[in-house]
Amino acid sequence: MILTTEIDTHDQSALIISPKKTVFLQKLEKKLHDMSVATTVRPSMIDSYKEFNIIIFLNYSLIIPSEFKNDTEKKILYVVFGQKNTAMTLSSYSYDHKLTHVKIINIESSIEHFEKDIDTMVWFAFSRTSDTYLHIYHQEKKSHAPKDTQLHVPFFTRIRQPKTLIFVGFLCIFLSQILFLPPLAVSTLYHYKAAKSVINGQSATSDIRLASTSLNFSKRMYQFAQPTYHFLSIALPIEDLLQVNESAQQVLEAQQKLGTDATIFLNGLMLKDRSESEYQQILIARDSIASNILILNEHVQILINKLPEWTKELRKSKESLKKVSQVLRLVQETQPYFDSLFANDTEKKYLLLFANNMELRPGGGFIGSFAILRMKDYSLQNLEVFDVYDADGQLIAQVDPPDPISKFLNQTHWFLRDSAFSGDFVENFDTAEFFLEKEIGETDFDGGILITTTAVQNLLKSVKSLYIPDFKESITSDNFYIKAQLHAEEDFFPGSQQKKSFLSSVTNQMLFGLEDASLPVVFEELERSLDQKHLVLYSLDPDLQTLFEKNYWSGRILKPTCSLSDALHCIPDYMLPLDANLGVNKANFYTTNHTKLAVDIDSRGAIVNTYSATYTNDSHKGVFPGGTYKNYFQLLMAPNSFIESVKVDGIDIEDYDETNFEFKTIGFLVSIEPQQSKTIQITYSLPTTIVSGNGTYQLILQKQIGSQNSDFQFIFTYPKNMSILRHNLSPLAKDSEIIYNTSISSDKIFLIEFEKK
Repeated sequence: MILTTEIDTHDQSALIISPKKTVFLQKLEKKLHDMSVATTVRPSMIDSYKEFNIIIFLNYSLIIPSEFKNDTEKKILYVVFGQKNTAMTLSSYSYDHKLTHVKIINIESSIEHFEKDIDTMVWFAFSRTSDTYLHIYHQEKKSHAPKDTQLHVPFFTRIRQPKTLIFVGFLCIFLSQILFLPPLAVSTLYHYKAAKSVINGQSATSDIRLASTSLNFSKRMYQFAQPTYHFLSIALPIEDLLQVNESAQQVLEAQQKLGTDATIFLNGLMLKDRSESEYQQILIARDSIASNILILNEHVQILINKLPEWTKELRKSKESLKKVSQVLRLVQETQPYFDSLFANDTEKKYLLLFANNMELRPGGGFIGSFAILRMKDYSLQNLEVFDVYDADGQLIAQVDPPDPISKFLNQTHWFLRDSAFSGDFVENFDTAEFFLEKEIGETDFDGGILITTTAVQNLLKSVKSLYIPDFKESITSDNFYIKAQLHAEEDFFPGSQQKKSFLSSVTNQMLFGLEDASLPVVFEELERSLDQKHLVLYSLDPDLQTLFEKNYWSGRILKPTCSLSDALHCIPDYMLPLDANLGVNKANFYTTNHTKLAVDIDSRGAIVNTYSATYTNDSHKGVFPGGTYKNYFQLLMAPNSFIESVKVDGIDIEDYDETNFEFKTIGFLVSIEPQQSKTIQITYSLPTTIVSGNGTYQLILQKQIGSQNSDFQFIFTYPKNMSILRHNLSPLAKDSEIIYNTSISSDKIFLIEFEKK
């Protein structure tokens, strides 16, 4: 059966880049010649592809699809032979960037099938499908020994009649073309049921087994129908559905193995005194986690690419898979550093700082407690929680506090509890280590973690409730903060053990309750807390610290420089607003703010920024734990910026702090009474002027550690002698201005490329 493809070949010219002369290349040249397509063959890349309508790379993937993103009128084909990983990487890139004119084809075939494979390839290249990936393969049919047909039996005598034989023949042919469909439907149903069970935390073993059996039978039956479906040009959706089921099977099986390995690994971490065999089980589980993460990541990407969006539920499933992909990325990037993190063949000591971001400070919040964690050979040797007042009470040396603390808190001494007063976690970690050495003699930490109240709430979503026997309380994500306040703050006095005991009990129950937690939710909430800077990390291991900084998990203040190294004329803008609650209350629990940055460029190229933030305090006067929001506000800007005005509720203020080092920084106190709102407005001009020609405006917008997500509006207004070439925003309007609404949920970079006359 021959597959034919009809296309308009008028004035078509093709370029084939193939490092070697192969049989497949010869047959492909012949096919294109028969289609009246002028063909040129080169062994490597050329300088220009403008004269060609069709570009085919045979086993040549040195040129990435991004080079052809603007050549939508061309047909670009990457053909590889038995290189699944390369094909999937190229396909994922093309799909993510919507390069529908770039097709990726992975061929697993032999010479006798090449002509049919080339017909299939040509059909796929010129079809209107939005799919970017095609897998061409052939499975050899198994030969069966002939059986004794016993033709002397009357039944067989009857079916030897010509009409009966013709009918039976047609029936067999028809059945062979559809026999794969029922088991494929059964496989799809059981994969759906298994996925639902996994999401609900239930066992899916039997559903996965039944789905696998049905899928294998369907694949065998499809071998007989495949040529016909290719001939009719309807094979692609069938093979996509088979691939979706195959990937679903791989994901579900790998998920089961990953869950088992993770349980072994986490339980092993809790063992202090263990045997050599138990230690080896942890290492085996570690390696198995790595291999299963690779399988999961590969097939989740296939499902994201192949899963249709016909219904709302399918679209929701696709979004869920994208979240899973992000979590897998988190684990996959961290896994190579497990030996360093968990102190394999060594001992490590980590500092955990518990920051109450309902009493927000520039570095995450008021430090109410801290813990010292000791690891050795993948074993948690000790975790001791301390109340910060116990340590601060032992400080003998005089340490002068930052000016806002002495001025607005009337404190002449600086303590560990107020040490998170920089917007940079590494600076705050060094300060905390300094205090701990002075106060209790603890130093030489190998790394640190700052955990906000919000991060704890996020992690508690992985369990329905956490029972704390010492306090006879059931803690959930919704009630944790209120319970913590009741036990830790109300009637608290320095030296009491109430706060320390409560947080210690919660921490221990969370660690030892991991076996009952939903691990997918644990990893999802870990990633959310890291991305939103409610959990920040620091390590003395330079490789590990590089990983943290690359993923913006380190809580560092970024340098206000251009990230585009090849930009000819780049305007770096920077903004980091910092709040410091100095009201000795938890007013941030009730406070919201809406921020806006308006960038105004005049015809001369001068840039004037206006930052505004409206704070609303919804607490009630005299009601615990709210009150007046006494906020020492700071704004970090591009260095050498010129402050033109600072206003609160439209009234100019003159009394503010101002420095100009690596950043231009201003700071001042603003108090918002309960049930009141106030608006801050700061107008300043950038030191850089836009000159004629092409250029790039870059804004780095950083989120404060521990701050709640807040609405943010960005308005970019430009003159008539300036045009916008491209940007990475999704604006609401385009008429000499760009208006972009988003939220400050993580660090962001805005890029706008322009041309000024």
